[in-house]
Amino acid sequence: MSYTSTNILSNYAIISKVKNLIELLGYEKLKDDIKAPNLIASYFWYDHKNYKSFVGVELYIYREDGIIRVDTRSRAGRSYWDLEQQNKTIKYLRDFFSGSFSTDEGKNRYLPVNKIPPTKLESGLFISRWIYNNALIKPKIYLDSRNMKGQVAKPEPTGLEFIDQMNPKLFSNNLLIPYLVAIWEEYLKSSFIVLLKCTDNQDRILKNARLSVNNLKDISIGKISIEEAVVEGLSFQRPKIIAANFKVLDEKIDIYSVLNKPIKNRKVSLFDSIDRTIDLRNDFVHTGGMDISITDKKLRNIIIDFEVAVDRIYNRFGSYFRFNPSKDF
Repeated sequence: MSYTSTNILSNYAIISKVKNLIELLGYEKLKDDIKAPNLIASYFWYDHKNYKSFVGVELYIYREDGIIRVDTRSRAGRSYWDLEQQNKTIKYLRDFFSGSFSTDEGKNRYLPVNKIPPTKLESGLFISRWIYNNALIKPKIYLDSRNMKGQVAKPEPTGLEFIDQMNPKLFSNNLLIPYLVAIWEEYLKSSFIVLLKCTDNQDRILKNARLSVNNLKDISIGKISIEEAVVEGLSFQRPKIIAANFKVLDEKIDIYSVLNKPIKNRKVSLFDSIDRTIDLRNDFVHTGGMDISITDKKLRNIIIDFEVAVDRIYNRFGSYFRFNPSKDF
């Protein structure tokens, strides 16, 4: 589902001035790899600095028979500010160049922006969770669509290690472990950055931060923020260290307790099962060690472990900071 609009500009509208207005509204020009008929230029608006955009706003300028048309589009999952920017664009085009416009709501009717805008903290934590969700789709699709053939591509270990070490299914399952750990780590890093930017406890982290010369150079030229530089010096792989990091930021953000429970019908806590997966990742990455017991079923359970852990942490943030965690991915 998407929200769309079309502005038909008056005859006195000039392409160069239309482009100037669009760029003043914060849109960035895109490279047009595929030339659609009558398309003059493509633009995109996305506010990442203040955690305002979820999907951004697409904009296309067309000219046909001397008439300039500007289309905008925001995809499903758009934020309050994405829709606000879309309406603002429609209005400014109408104010500066006259003409008419239409949206999914009808002729000369703006798109409805009914929700109260979320806080910067709420929005930032949602974006981190959304990015993780999108990253996790890839290994799920891979497992569902993978088609490996050959006598050695057995779904289960044979018990003969030298044969199982050559099994492409078991090998590729091992290959996915570093990816799963990487997106887990990135989710926690990005969430930590949000809290560091949006809470009043920065001093507790900043006074112990160990910034390198390169960090300071990157901060000075605006390449990274102070919060991003601080996080580069922290680890977010093992649950014990993760819990400790968030506890330094705020003692009441209790990550340990939400991970120290097993998933239903399991005996091992998420804390321990994820820690074991980190061991698998390190062994594979640093020594090439392969765990031939990682069947598709076991790998799917590992994926579930991480996904449930992320949900529990996100829900904990919602509970502590008093917002309703959104699952509208």
